[in-house]
Amino acid sequence: MKIRGLGYVGLQGPDPKRWLDFATNVCGVAPARSVPGDSARPGEEGGNAIASDGTAYLKLDDWQWRIAVHPDERSGLRYFGLEVGGPEELANAGKELERAGLRIEHASPGELGARAVHGMLSVADPAGNRVELFQGVTKDRDIQSPRGVSRFVTGPLGMGHLVLLVPDLEKARDFYCRVLGFKLSDYVLFGRGMGVWFLHCNARHHTIALCHVGPVAALHHMLIEMGDIDDVGCAHDRAVAAGLPISSSLG
Repeated sequence: MKIRGLGYVGLQGPDPKRWLDFATNVCGVAPARSVPGDSARPGEEGGNAIASDGTAYLKLDDWQWRIAVHPDERSGLRYFGLEVGGPEELANAGKELERAGLRIEHASPGELGARAVHGMLSVADPAGNRVELFQGVTKDRDIQSPRGVSRFVTGPLGMGHLVLLVPDLEKARDFYCRVLGFKLSDYVLFGRGMGVWFLHCNARHHTIALCHVGPVAALHHMLIEMGDIDDVGCAHDRAVAAGLPISSSLG
C-alpha cells in the first residue's frame, strides 16, 4: 500500500469558535471559504467558516479545508485522512486491509460530501483511532494568511504530521508499517519499553509518530509547517502575547 501523505485532521472540543480564533489569530491559518457538505452556510472571505452543526473548518493551502474542529464535550482527535493515488489504489487498499483481517467501512455519499473527497474508506487502528483512506479532493484557491504567514508547507509532503500516544506499540507499528506501508525514519528510547518511533510515507521526516509511555491512547500533537523561520518566530510572539502556555519553546 502506498500512502501519499496526511490529508486532513478532524479534532473535537467543546468550543470550536474559540479554536478557530486561536488557529487564525495565533497560528495564522485561514478560515475555509466554504464548509464541505453544507453549501447553505458558506464561509465568508476572511470570516467564519462554521457549519450548521457548529464545526469549524480551516485552510492551509488550495484545498477546501485541512483541519476541522467538531463540537463535542470531550477534546481530542476524532479522525484523520491519509491520501492514496486514485480510485484503483483506494480499492486495492481496501482489499489489503480485509486480507489483514481488519474491518473496513466504505463512506456513504453524505460522508464523502462532509470530507469533500471523491472516495473514502475507514478503519480503526489498534489504539482505536479512526483512520480514513481517501482519494480525490475539492480545491478552491490558495489562502492569504490573516497574520501574514508566507506559506504553509504541504503539497507532496502532506499537511504535516501527527504524534499518537499508543498503549501497545508493537500492534501499532505492525498496523502502520506492515499494513499501511509506512517506513521507519528513526526512533528515540527514553525508558524501559518507552519511546517514540517516527514513520514516513513521503519525503517528510515523519507523517506519523507512535509514542508509548504507558496505557494511554491520545493525540500528543499535530504539526503544521511554516515556510520561513520568521513565520515561526512571529507565531511564537503571538502565542506569548495571547498568554498561551508554551511547553517547548524555540530551540
